[in-house]
Amino acid sequence: MNTQHLQYIIEIERTRSISQAAENLFLGQPNLSRILRDMEESAGFAIFERTSKGVRPTERGALFLQHARSILREVESIDALGPRHPVPNRLRVCIPRSVTVFEAVAEYLSQLPPQQSLRAIIRECHARQALQWLVNGEAELALIRFRSEYRDYFAEQSAANGLELQILSRFRYQLLMHRSHPLARKPSLTRADLAGFPEIVHSDLSRTGGKNEEQAVRKIYTVDRMAQLTLLETLPGSYLWTAPLPVSILARWNLIQKFCTENQAVYHDALLTNLSYKMTETEEGFRNAIVALYKSGS
Repeated sequence: MNTQHLQYIIEIERTRSISQAAENLFLGQPNLSRILRDMEESAGFAIFERTSKGVRPTERGALFLQHARSILREVESIDALGPRHPVPNRLRVCIPRSVTVFEAVAEYLSQLPPQQSLRAIIRECHARQALQWLVNGEAELALIRFRSEYRDYFAEQSAANGLELQILSRFRYQLLMHRSHPLARKPSLTRADLAGFPEIVHSDLSRTGGKNEEQAVRKIYTVDRMAQLTLLETLPGSYLWTAPLPVSILARWNLIQKFCTENQAVYHDALLTNLSYKMTETEEGFRNAIVALYKSGS
């Protein structure tokens, strides 16, 4: 059984709300509902029942949750049995779904000596999952992205698990569109300006700068970067909420970014590292490359 999913179910119990749990876990609500449904089908009974005040565990669900907590405690005990040792020429990192970050990763890997052996595992995931993988020893470094109101949460979780949280940037999401977009000449945009234009949405990211669901008549959900860029280029009037992109990427795809005056949600990118883990030269190099990327303002 997936221990990450057990943590999701416990968060649903804690909040008494699937939607609130999804927000806390940085998941889309449909994804969390599907995970819950799959676990209930596997268990053969309902874990939660719906009430006017949210959800609450069923009788058998309460017993299931009790065992889930016990399993997670045992996993933590096993993980704590021995120290972690660096593995030469291995790179296991977590990053957000970002064109800019992934290009930085590719640039770093391209600069390594061609004769150097390397096994790189690059996981694109949300912040809560990246933190958990770092705690579980499934990754050595993580670049995470979260809204500013969760800064204290990630700082507390990092300190509690022996991790260092280094804030690298502060930004607001912007609107990405093709240079030929009908709104391209407007100096700034409002949500009302977007009405009627098709929106491209990360399929597991139902929040993009606090956007309203009713703005777009058409929504195209995809997490594939190439698909998103191709749609922006070929689908007339399409747009995408995104973190600021460097000029080089905008120019390559004939794209522009526009501010939405009503979007006040602030995000952070931050680097997570394990304080008790001595990184290899390859891992140190990757960390330094990421920090340099943000210092350069790219």
